[in-house]
Amino acid sequence: MLQEILLALSSGGPSPLLYPQSSQAGASHGLLQSFLSPAEQALLQSLAHNLGDRNRNIRDLTSAISSSHPSTVCRAVSAAIVSTYLANFQRRILDVEQDILREDASIVGAHNIIPLSAIVGAFDGWSRKLEWLWKLVQYIQAPAPGKAQHTRSNDEYCTAAGLIGHLRESTHTGYPDIEVISLDLVRVAETAWLKQTSAWVLYGRHPAHGAGDFFITRQAASKNQTGLPWEYGVQDSLVPCFVTADTANSILFIGRSLNHIRERQSTFGSSKTAAPELVLLHNHLAYLSSLEFPLNPSSFSAAIRAIRLSLSQNALQKLLPLTKVLELLGILKDFFLLQRGEFAVALLTAADERLVSRNKAERPKQYLASSLASMTIKEGEVSAVLARTWTALTSYQRLDDEDVDEELDRARELIRLSIKSVDTDHNIKSSLASFNDLLLPASTMLTLHVPSPLGLFLSASDVDIYSHVHAYLLSIRRAHLRLSKLFLLSVLRRDHPSPKAPTSLDHHHAFNVVARIRARANVRARTLRPIWATIASAALFLAELGEYFQGEVVKSSWSTFHRWLVPTLTDDLQSVKDRYVSSIGTSGRPHSPRPTSSQSVPEPAMKSLHDPETLTQAHKRYLASLEKALLLHDLTFTTVLRRFMTSIDHMSALMQRLSTIQWSLDSDTQNEVLIATNHLGEEETRLVVDLEASRSKVASCVQALIQALRAIDAASTAERGYQGDKGLMQHDEFVPWTGGGVDRLLLKLDYGNVENFA
Repeated sequence: MLQEILLALSSGGPSPLLYPQSSQAGASHGLLQSFLSPAEQALLQSLAHNLGDRNRNIRDLTSAISSSHPSTVCRAVSAAIVSTYLANFQRRILDVEQDILREDASIVGAHNIIPLSAIVGAFDGWSRKLEWLWKLVQYIQAPAPGKAQHTRSNDEYCTAAGLIGHLRESTHTGYPDIEVISLDLVRVAETAWLKQTSAWVLYGRHPAHGAGDFFITRQAASKNQTGLPWEYGVQDSLVPCFVTADTANSILFIGRSLNHIRERQSTFGSSKTAAPELVLLHNHLAYLSSLEFPLNPSSFSAAIRAIRLSLSQNALQKLLPLTKVLELLGILKDFFLLQRGEFAVALLTAADERLVSRNKAERPKQYLASSLASMTIKEGEVSAVLARTWTALTSYQRLDDEDVDEELDRARELIRLSIKSVDTDHNIKSSLASFNDLLLPASTMLTLHVPSPLGLFLSASDVDIYSHVHAYLLSIRRAHLRLSKLFLLSVLRRDHPSPKAPTSLDHHHAFNVVARIRARANVRARTLRPIWATIASAALFLAELGEYFQGEVVKSSWSTFHRWLVPTLTDDLQSVKDRYVSSIGTSGRPHSPRPTSSQSVPEPAMKSLHDPETLTQAHKRYLASLEKALLLHDLTFTTVLRRFMTSIDHMSALMQRLSTIQWSLDSDTQNEVLIATNHLGEEETRLVVDLEASRSKVASCVQALIQALRAIDAASTAERGYQGDKGLMQHDEFVPWTGGGVDRLLLKLDYGNVENFA
């Protein structure tokens, strides 16, 4: 009987004692039950449920997990459960059997009687362990192989990050035995996870097995990132709890750096030298080998930081010099942030000329479908607009100018203007207003081709942010230029020159014609006066907004970032001057302010004081601060501004059409029959009504924008008062420019009475 019980606990198979319902012989079943008291039957059922069933179920689920689960970490934990804890349970069964055979007093009583309660007591604590292991394997279990595609998707599987977090939480249940098991399984899970991470950190290799569970994601590189065949990123949901965001970015940077170095070596055929991951492998492996499990966030971050600095100082020092970074940043500042004003004007002029030439082209009226198809902007036309822009910028240079604009030539090689596809802007939040379709009647974006080593510094998401900011700033510049060009419509602004009497008419009729012309001019002036006032207020608002964005936000943000990136010559001279003054002491004898040869003024070395990963993170903070200062993430402001741009385009088109009609009416003043038959007067009346409606829209948009700016100013004031100095960073960290809010912009707008005139 005891042997039957122990065999049933070990195998979990059917037994008439532990599983009476599975017995095939009813007589034997009744005979066995007649020898057992109700208390003994309860104890046997407890053994069957808490030990036998749990053992069998855990073994079945772990077998399925080890064979089909997509996560290698979950497979490692499943294998450890079977090889360690279920094996310990089997060993405990053998120990109990050995104690019975040796007639150990802890189990065998007087007259060789073995109480059933002693057997149950021999497995004290195992019911709680097996119950916890059963819940754990249920947490990480994989679906049945035949039902995987119907019952659960890949996102519903247990991940390594989720399992590690679950095991770390289980160490605080309060049971010492569960804590020991949890800590042991945490070591197993983190060891398996660290093996995946080591392949990436030491060799730059993406895991071949369980890649979907690794927090470094991989996808095919876009056409603008041709340095590497793959594009890598961090998926936050797969990052374990002990890995901070900065550490995860550092791990991403290390692997991407190794891939760039390997790609560069294969491109230039430098196979004589050893691969950088092999040269630095011994040191980097020592950093990872010194870690203790469970992994401590601080120690793990310190090891990754040491590997990153070692890689930067040895392998990346020549691969990514500061001069290349500054060259790329200069292109982004001048052409994407519109610090070169002539580039924005040339681009807008080339786009307008292209649209005018399309409108003047003759299209067959009978083929309406083909005509509509021909109105679609094509990729070649967009490229032609940028080519015309480069030609215009080149023509600005004087023929006798000996200095070659190398930045313009470099920008011409790297910058592209293309039609934006549906999934191109995946890194920009979909809730933000889009300004990409204002330059041309198609969603276009200015992109940058990033050369191979610079991909370590500038990612595809950063280029998308620059493209979005460029479209945003360019739309403001475009709207202001459109409103400014309306003041060149002299036919609408004034009656010039003063009307004279036609010489072909007598004095009486000539006087009537002149009076009618002057009366019409007065009516036009009174009608257009509120429209011109609204145009002036809108133009002033756009001028002040553009000056604030370009002259304060963009310029100050870049100056702060550039001062952190490269110490200026003034700072170097000041430090040398301070050292020189301190060296001469208090002597009253005059000295030359120029230092001696031993104290020569150092040249501003173009050597980065920070490693490339620090530069990358600082640049991301600079971009985030720039977006916030440009109010790009304020949905209310950007939505109203986008509607404001559309209203300005409508008003501009109406004003130009009205100018053409009034010029035609003024030319046909003497021919009353022609005036009565061409219906220009009726069209002028309709245009005036439409202009009044458009003026109301523009005025309401100006007021709504000012109200949005006031709300932003109030929110920023409250935020600054709440945060205090919490945002300041120490040591070598980059502190982005934050500015003082939009209060100065509001002060200028209030001084110009923009809201009142609108």
